[in-house]
Amino acid sequence: MDTILRDVRFGLKLLLRDRTFSLTVLLTLGVCIGANVAIYSVVETVVLSPLPFEQPDRLVTIYNSYPGAGAERGDNSAPDFFFRRERVAGLEEVALFQGSASTVGEAGRVERVRSLRVTPSFFPMLGVRAARGRTFLEEEMDPGREPTVILTHGYWQERFAGSPDVVGRSLRIDGVPTTIIGVLPEDFRMPQHPDIGFVLPLTFTPEQRTLHDWHSNSYAMLGRLAAGATIEQVEAQIAALNASLIEEVPLPNVAQLLADVGFHTVVVDARDDLVRDVEPVLFLLWGGVGFVLLIGCVNIANLMLARSQARMRELATRMALGAQRARLARQILTEAVVMGLLGGGVGIGLAAVGLRLLTVVGVDELPRGAEIGLNLAVLLYTVALALAAAVLFGAIPIVHLFRSDLNRVFREEGRGATASRAAVLLRGGLVAGQVALAFLLLVGAGLLLRSFRAALEVDPGFEPEGVLTAYIALPDARYPDGDARRAFADELLRRVRALPGVTAAGITDQLPFGSTHNNSAIRPADYEPPPGESILAPKSTTAGPGYFEAMGIDLVEGRTFDERDGPGDTRAIIIDEWLARRYWPDRSPLGQRMTQAVPGEAADDEDLYTIIGVVETIKHEDLTAAASDHVGAYYFSYRQRSVGSMALVVRTEAEPASLTGSIRAVLDRLDPELALFDVQALESRLAESLASRRTPMVLLLVFAGVALFLAITGIYGVLAYSVAQRTREIGIRMALGIPPTGAIQLVLRQGMTLTGAGLAAGAVAAFFLVRLIQSLLFGVRPMDPVVLVATAALLAVAAAAACMIPARRASRVDPVIALSQG
Repeated sequence: MDTILRDVRFGLKLLLRDRTFSLTVLLTLGVCIGANVAIYSVVETVVLSPLPFEQPDRLVTIYNSYPGAGAERGDNSAPDFFFRRERVAGLEEVALFQGSASTVGEAGRVERVRSLRVTPSFFPMLGVRAARGRTFLEEEMDPGREPTVILTHGYWQERFAGSPDVVGRSLRIDGVPTTIIGVLPEDFRMPQHPDIGFVLPLTFTPEQRTLHDWHSNSYAMLGRLAAGATIEQVEAQIAALNASLIEEVPLPNVAQLLADVGFHTVVVDARDDLVRDVEPVLFLLWGGVGFVLLIGCVNIANLMLARSQARMRELATRMALGAQRARLARQILTEAVVMGLLGGGVGIGLAAVGLRLLTVVGVDELPRGAEIGLNLAVLLYTVALALAAAVLFGAIPIVHLFRSDLNRVFREEGRGATASRAAVLLRGGLVAGQVALAFLLLVGAGLLLRSFRAALEVDPGFEPEGVLTAYIALPDARYPDGDARRAFADELLRRVRALPGVTAAGITDQLPFGSTHNNSAIRPADYEPPPGESILAPKSTTAGPGYFEAMGIDLVEGRTFDERDGPGDTRAIIIDEWLARRYWPDRSPLGQRMTQAVPGEAADDEDLYTIIGVVETIKHEDLTAAASDHVGAYYFSYRQRSVGSMALVVRTEAEPASLTGSIRAVLDRLDPELALFDVQALESRLAESLASRRTPMVLLLVFAGVALFLAITGIYGVLAYSVAQRTREIGIRMALGIPPTGAIQLVLRQGMTLTGAGLAAGAVAAFFLVRLIQSLLFGVRPMDPVVLVATAALLAVAAAAACMIPARRASRVDPVIALSQG
């Protein structure tokens, strides 16, 4: 122990003595470790940590899939819940949940609060108990009972200041007094819905619990595996249940229809399902910062190698006095560990700052994003990372030490000897490796940048510029029927259209790139799909007069909704070009009728809709979705199919945000108990949809920039050291007649040779590694020649610039002085 302490003190003394070297190493290591720790904090919380519930490894997500109809991932129905709960032995419990939002407060003092609606089995299944009061009872699923609510800990603190007598008090939700029955624990977090204020019970009528509502999918489902059960067993049991239920459905040809759409139920691990979209991106970023750390370690190793070369006389003297090579190696390794741990400390501080900066690019919007922080696991990871980095950059000078003949140091000292050929090759190899790694990161960042630009160039099918969007929810208690909702929507639009600067306004229940989407089967009334052909489930939207004009969606033929499409008129429908070409490729669809009735079932007048117009096909959720993924879209009129939750769409000649206050004032005059919420320009919604591409692109560009800087400083450091070591040689060459430009060429040739070797190695590695990010690319090939050439050119230019400083220094060597130093 005393020997180790002496080595540590000696290492600290050396660091203090050579402060420029120490500061360079600590900053390099701190930045590299800080970036790694920040990204690992995200990965550890979002991907690696188990869900914060009881026995999380037994939790599964369950959903219905209809790939043939274009609905690869659907929700679940109420009958799914009741039947699976009773008949699937491999499930200990199941629960439904549904994200929602509610208007809270009295007239003039309302707010919109995100909420969750769940079945009473939800909390027992997760192993969550109320911190105060109780959770829901089974009978609270029955409609008509006194409404109840459970508050989250945060909302209890915010709304009621943590009042201990909150249970039993009333909260006005959507215009209805609702009894508070409990408060959830402080550590309760629902990863899919982290910002909810309270939880309400789902209620189902007797009819909703029967096969009549099977495939009316509106709810997410979680299940807990029974002890000893596997996902495969449960999936097989649900498949058997589905087959038996098909036999009981009193509809013709239902078995064939469900077979044609490929209906099946999927069971997946709940944690894996939660992170399915973000896991590849996070692992990509984790790998990217790993490359940055590796480059940093190589840079530090080069510095230490040069430093150990300068210390060779000291090391040789110590060996002459009896020190063993192993003892000297331990000293060098101890110095590296001291630097590694100090660099880790700097990295922790920079990681804390980095995590705050990551919120700017939306990391807090990830699943469990609110929980990301520097916890114990992250601190242990930092220590391990610092020690691993220390061993990595400390091992290289140790290897050089064991391969060097220290006895020659005394013999060559007086002759001004240069570094050994082995040392030169080693340092050159390290620099080439840095260039190769920087090339890989720059190629990855360039590919993501090109993908992002390609996504921005996609035409969404509408004109988002100058459009303001906002949501309004009408509570059933005060708007119980279609007449009341229609009257409200008509009056709201009349007043909004009268505002200065408004050129068009409409409402819809499904805003493109909004928070909700609906797919529902439809077909021409006279079309019977042949055996084996799937019915389609296109995007279903309810809109109305002014909507298409406000959105900037072009009319292809026919007309849009107007006053002729009222509740007593012929039921109207508008379809997109995709559906028109699908069913009427060689004629106009105007006047044709469509139905949502099941094929083989007689459609009555309530199920028949006459096509009055065809509009341009638009993107609904993902700008980068393949054309083959689209299965059409159709639109109903809100004046014939009323909506309770609506999005207002307003086109204006002014700045969209400037209308917010005026629209709020209109709403307050219409109904002061309603809240205008989620107010955003349509362009902002479009930009948010690209966040999953923007975030990794920005971060990888930052990492690539750091890698480029480290690679360039590595080239500069090696060449500067080389010039210092070869001063006598260069002086001799110049004495023999080589001009200053020849000295410049000598150094440039050395630097560009290293750069070329690194680029060649990086190109070979890129051929294999960029395929790992192929799933994240859009509109660009993995080995895009533009990206490869631009990256190589950038590195070459930067390397040439880094070579020029030591090259110019070499050209100024005075032969007389250089020779006199020999």
